[in-house]
Amino acid sequence: MKKNTFKTLFLSFLAISALFVLAACSSPKKAYFQLIDQNTKQDSRITVEYKGDELLINETNNTFYYKPVGLTKDTAKEQTEAYAKSIEGIRGLTHKIEYKDDYLTEKLTIDFSKADIEELQSKQLLQTSGNQKADYISYKETAKLLEKAGYKEVKDGKFEDLK
Repeated sequence: MKKNTFKTLFLSFLAISALFVLAACSSPKKAYFQLIDQNTKQDSRITVEYKGDELLINETNNTFYYKPVGLTKDTAKEQTEAYAKSIEGIRGLTHKIEYKDDYLTEKLTIDFSKADIEELQSKQLLQTSGNQKADYISYKETAKLLEKAGYKEVKDGKFEDLK
C-alpha cells in the first residue's frame, strides 16, 4: 500500500513538473533596448515581448529635453501634434505624449495581435525587407535593426537614467 501511494505521489509530482516546464517554454519573453544621449538629453527605451521569433508587443518610451535641441515646449508641441494625429485610430496602437516644462515624454505601444501589419507599413511605423508582405514581425530581425540603429540591449530592464 505504501509503495502504491509513493508511486502515485511521485507520478503526480512528475506530471505537475512537466506542466510547469511546458508552461515556461510557451510563456512570452521580454527584451529591453535603449538609445540614450546624455549631451542632447534624449532617452529612448524599447521593451519588446515575444514568443519564439514572433514579436507580440513593442512598447517605446521616449524622453527628450527641449533646450538641448533648440526647442521650446510650444514648438515641440507643434511638431509632435501633427505626427500624433497621423497615427491616431490605428488598430492595436496606443500613443500618448505628456508635455512637461523642460521635456516631453512619449509612450507608443503596438500590440501586434491586434494590429494590421499592412496598415503599420503604410503609416511608416513598420518596415519590412523590400516592402514584403509579412505575416508576423520577427524578434531576431527587430533586435538586429535596433542594434544597427545604435540601441543597446539592456539586461533585466535596468535602463541607464538621464543625468
